[in-house]
Amino acid sequence: MSDIPHSTRFEELLPAYALGALDLDELREIEEHLAGSCGECRRQLGLWNRDLEELAASVTPVIPSETTRARILRVTAGVAGAAPSPRRLPWWISVAAAALLAVAVWGVAGQLRMRGDIERLKAERNSLARQVERLDREVTQARSEAQRASQALQVVAAPGVQSVTLAGLGPAPQAAGHTYVNPLRHDALFYAFDLPALPQDKTYQLWYIAGGKPVSAGTFAMDPGGIASVKVEQLPALASIKVWAVTIEPAGGVPQPTGAMVLKS
Repeated sequence: MSDIPHSTRFEELLPAYALGALDLDELREIEEHLAGSCGECRRQLGLWNRDLEELAASVTPVIPSETTRARILRVTAGVAGAAPSPRRLPWWISVAAAALLAVAVWGVAGQLRMRGDIERLKAERNSLARQVERLDREVTQARSEAQRASQALQVVAAPGVQSVTLAGLGPAPQAAGHTYVNPLRHDALFYAFDLPALPQDKTYQLWYIAGGKPVSAGTFAMDPGGIASVKVEQLPALASIKVWAVTIEPAGGVPQPTGAMVLKS
C-alpha cells in the first residue's frame, strides 16, 4: 500500500467521511490515506467525531409518527433489495454536508460558551447579592449605633445627670458597668463592659432595688466588642433606688433574680 501524502483535499473530505456521506471512490481514497502515516488527518478526524458525538448528545430524541416510520421502512426495504451500484455522488453533496456539520458544531460550541457565560453571570449575581446583604446589615447596624449614640447623648448630656458605677463580681471580676440617671426625666442609660458571652439559653438582666424590692430594668447581650447598653424608662425617684445590679438569668428574663450576680453598685 502506497503512502499518499497529506493534502488539503483530504482535510476537505474528512467532515463528509465522519458523516458517512462519501461515495465509494472517495471513501476508498480517504481510508487508504488514513491507514497510512498521516497523523494530522487522523487527529482532525478524531475532532470531527468528537464534535458529532457532542452534537448528537445535545439533541433531544424525537419519536417519528407512524406515517413517517412506514415511509422510512419502505425506503430502507427498497434500498436493501436493490443491487449496489457504485456511483460517484455530486461534489456539492460532500461540501453541503461539511457546511451543515460546521454550522451544527459552531452552534454546539456557541451553546457551550453561552452556558459557561450563564453560569459565570449567576455566580457574579450571587456574589453581588451576598455583598448587598452584608452592606444592608452594616447599614442597619450603623443606624442602630447612631440611634443608641443619640439616646446616650440625650441622657448623659442632660443637666443634673448622676452616674452610678457597677463593679464586676464572681465569674466576671474584670467587668464594669455605669448607669447614667436623669432624675428630671426619670430615665437612665446603662452600659456594661467586658462581660463574657453567654450561651443561647442565658441572658444578662439588669435590676434596680427600690423600696426593698428588685425591679427588672431589661435584658441584654454583649456585642462582639464586649459592650452592651440598656435604656431604662419610668424610673422612680432617684433617692428610692439603693442598688443597681446585673445577674445571669434564663433567656427572656425572669420576674425576680435567680442567677449569679456579675455586676453591682
